[in-house]
Amino acid sequence: MSIILECIRCVGRGERGRKPLSFDQAFTVMDQYLDGQIDDDQMAMLMMLIRVNNETAAEIAGFTKAFHQRLPKIEVDIDWPCYAGKKNKQDINGNQQSLPWNLIAASILADEGYKVLIHGHLDAGSDRVHSQHYLQPLNIETARDIAHATSLLQSSNIAYLPLSHFAPIAEKMLDWKKRYGLRTPINTVVRGLNPGSAKYGVRGSFHPGFQELHAEIETNIGHSNCSIASFKGVSGESEYNPKVSQTIWTSDSKGLHSHYWKEMYNEQIVTPKQCPLSTIEADKVQMANHVVASIAVLLFSKLKDKQLADQEAYRLWTQFCTQC
Repeated sequence: MSIILECIRCVGRGERGRKPLSFDQAFTVMDQYLDGQIDDDQMAMLMMLIRVNNETAAEIAGFTKAFHQRLPKIEVDIDWPCYAGKKNKQDINGNQQSLPWNLIAASILADEGYKVLIHGHLDAGSDRVHSQHYLQPLNIETARDIAHATSLLQSSNIAYLPLSHFAPIAEKMLDWKKRYGLRTPINTVVRGLNPGSAKYGVRGSFHPGFQELHAEIETNIGHSNCSIASFKGVSGESEYNPKVSQTIWTSDSKGLHSHYWKEMYNEQIVTPKQCPLSTIEADKVQMANHVVASIAVLLFSKLKDKQLADQEAYRLWTQFCTQC
């Protein structure tokens, strides 16, 4: 029996007979699909069945590993996936209040010397506010491919790499939602692709349970050299909301860990005279808090100490404000 039929039967049997794919099954079936040995309709059916059953960390890790094997290795410090976008929200004057402030956080870290690779995708026709539309004010260039991303990282420490420029098949699979009406597990896969094999990273998600899932995926893949922090992001994006208390999940060489973070919104936080994304005055305190919190959660993946991460995030933010 072919691997695709084996996998469809495995997840598609009756309630008592079905079971999730193993890591090896998931890897093999995605590997063969990426090699052109499996048709789109068969793979789409498998993806829909897995989505209905709720994908497991082993399944997503296997799929992700198959993509990883086809990506050239480059040197990156920070992996910053941006796939969800933020809900479009405007004030009565038409000013956008839902700007991608995580881009400012990424830019500040790049100015500090970290090599930051942002990657993402936005469905055509979506009204979400996405990072790809706000790169220019922060002088973040879009890479044509991984080789170009490498060059940009060497010259400016930061680059944006669209999904279509390094994993076009994954982009095609995301578009299956338009044909079949359901999202597939590829929505989970793309966040963990880490095309730069970065040492540190963030994973933002929205639905309950996915914060732990994203961290567990890294453990299943075997990324002992990559430490990530996974959390419930603003609108599901990789931007931290300091107004809520939540459990942060981390994954590193020592395994999976949970950390409870209390609300940490600071009404007295310093703000810059000018925001590169033209944040309106009424939202500057919120913007500042989101940027600092997003820097802190990333640094937590490296430092493993919240107090130190917070202190460094505030130092970098204060430094940024004095330069604006």
